[in-house]
Amino acid sequence: MDQRQPLVSALYLFGDSTIDPGNNNFLATIVKSNFPPYGRDFPYGQPTGRFTNGRLITDQLSELLGLPDLLPASLDPEFQGQKLLTGASFGSAASGYADSTSIPLIYSNEGPEISSDLLYLQNVLPLERQVKNFRLYKVRLAKQFGHETANRTISQALFAVSGGSNDFANNYFINPLTRKKYTIKQFQDLLLKSLTVFIQNVYNEGATTVAIVGLPPFGCLPSQITLHNILENKCVEEFNEVASSFNSKIKALLKKIRPNFPGALIAYFDIYDKFFDIIKSPNKYGFEETRKGCCGTGLLETSIACNPRTLTCPDPSKYVFWDSFHPTTKCYYYISSRGMRTVTETIRMLNIQ
Repeated sequence: MDQRQPLVSALYLFGDSTIDPGNNNFLATIVKSNFPPYGRDFPYGQPTGRFTNGRLITDQLSELLGLPDLLPASLDPEFQGQKLLTGASFGSAASGYADSTSIPLIYSNEGPEISSDLLYLQNVLPLERQVKNFRLYKVRLAKQFGHETANRTISQALFAVSGGSNDFANNYFINPLTRKKYTIKQFQDLLLKSLTVFIQNVYNEGATTVAIVGLPPFGCLPSQITLHNILENKCVEEFNEVASSFNSKIKALLKKIRPNFPGALIAYFDIYDKFFDIIKSPNKYGFEETRKGCCGTGLLETSIACNPRTLTCPDPSKYVFWDSFHPTTKCYYYISSRGMRTVTETIRMLNIQ
């Protein structure tokens, strides 16, 4: 716990595996990481459900804000008592802005179709459900500490959402049903609509400071290179262009809708440029391997494919990626350091207390 006066009352996170500290542990889903080698560099080598070798950006941000240095999962039974006052992550790995991102497919003779029988394989929390869980949390907070404390805590908190990569990498570009229904522009607009609804929902619940995290260059993820550009063995430029254009649309959207949320600060948090620079100039940051993750071959393994029987690299600090989809803790630090400091300095100037 940072001994400084916290810059915000609490931190509330929504989104996907980049900010899920273990909510999926408590869901009937195979999309988990609460087993070794995940958590290898976490205190005591404990696998917590974080999709990396140590701490997430959420933990680093929480510490910078003067809050506990480990942000809890909202579904964790231990998230109670005084812990309710400093926030939690409501995120769920494998989720996205679009509800369809968390629905698996099966393939029959007639082609791909949604499988209700296989829903338990994914069964993760889409963004709308995460907000519903926040509302339930708000009731708990008010019941234990009173409505005045609950309202003050929420109004002085930082809300953030990080998502979108799964919508493209694990939905649009592999799901023929989605591509048949939407052009890439239409799908981007669908996601922006969902993002707008999210902002409206948390604003209605009392949020006054909201950060929207942009997409990374997901075409450089090892899994995407393996699946879509194995012959050239380099970043999928089409995917990176989609990420870049979507980020531009987020910024344009926020500029347009800010007047609709009087009294609120809605900020964009860029991670694309720093992430891309790390991949293109790894030596500047002390990395040696950018093409594959530390776990297994590093080309496709993630979640249950990265398990206690999977060999890992000797030194994750040399790797940009922990598995084929998620960065190492060290990479998360570099991706987020400048942006997080911008966020904290902005909050200081606004004197949010």
